[in-house]
Amino acid sequence: MDDATLKQYLADDPPTIVPLEIKPHFEALNDKEQKYAHYISRASLAGTRINLRQVSSESEPLYDFIIALHKHCAGDWKKLQSAAGISDDDLRHFLSFAAQVLGNTGNYKSFGDSKFIPRIQPDAFAKLAKQSTQAEKLYQKFKDDIYASKSIARMHLGFIDKGHVSTYYPDSPEITREQIEHISEFLKKEQKFMPENTRLRQTSSGDYELLIASAVTEPATKDLSQSEYQLDGKLQGKKLKVVYGDHSIEMGKIARNLTEAKKYALNDHESAMQGEYIKSYHDGSMQAFKESQRHWVKDKGPVVECNIGFIETYRDPSGERGE
Repeated sequence: MDDATLKQYLADDPPTIVPLEIKPHFEALNDKEQKYAHYISRASLAGTRINLRQVSSESEPLYDFIIALHKHCAGDWKKLQSAAGISDDDLRHFLSFAAQVLGNTGNYKSFGDSKFIPRIQPDAFAKLAKQSTQAEKLYQKFKDDIYASKSIARMHLGFIDKGHVSTYYPDSPEITREQIEHISEFLKKEQKFMPENTRLRQTSSGDYELLIASAVTEPATKDLSQSEYQLDGKLQGKKLKVVYGDHSIEMGKIARNLTEAKKYALNDHESAMQGEYIKSYHDGSMQAFKESQRHWVKDKGPVVECNIGFIETYRDPSGERGE
């Protein structure tokens, strides 16, 4: 990629920073409303790592790297700059990149889905990483990926000539658009199936695994009637295995926090909505999520409003799987 084109993908300098002034609004709530809002907020934050994993393979270790460096210097970035021996411009470029990563939960823009590359030079980035043992280990996981810019096609989430740029199809660089679409059509025969909370993996044997986000691997509520399917048509002879427990740690945290939120629900619709949310995140049921939305619509003029889940499908190249 030539320098003129590359400039289009450099991280913003400065990045857009928008403060969320919540304090006066939170203080205006009564005790029950505050607790309801608090546990919803904790549930929402618990989903952060899922969002990171849905952007790029480097997004989660990059996020952890930024947090590790912040903890190491206790937020004193000038002190870290001095120890690393980097310039004021180097530090500014790093912090601008870090702010954009945190704001977009990953190194691709949440609007436009294009990759952004650090303006700080790789050698200066490496000097920062060396200031913390933990940060250095994380840096080794993403150091090449964040600067990679050989192909314009790979600077955008989506399908490309050979494969895809997406982590909705983990460990599956060879999976094709045709295979993904064929499995999608096959699953439409299951009347209760909704794909928003899934990822799809192609195994080394050529079979497939449908990964369903849930807190448990053996849920009580299942939207699919079988645990394994024999595919047809162009994929005749291949199997599709249903695997529960994708993002299980985060899904468990979400379910537990919404269980607490339910205790402080302000009316029957909110209580029922949270109950369906809990079932959805614990068991991986999108049908339960659909029920939650029916109660959400009926909750007119809530003091504290909640809508959380695998809703937006723009970043999945096939337009089906949700953030």
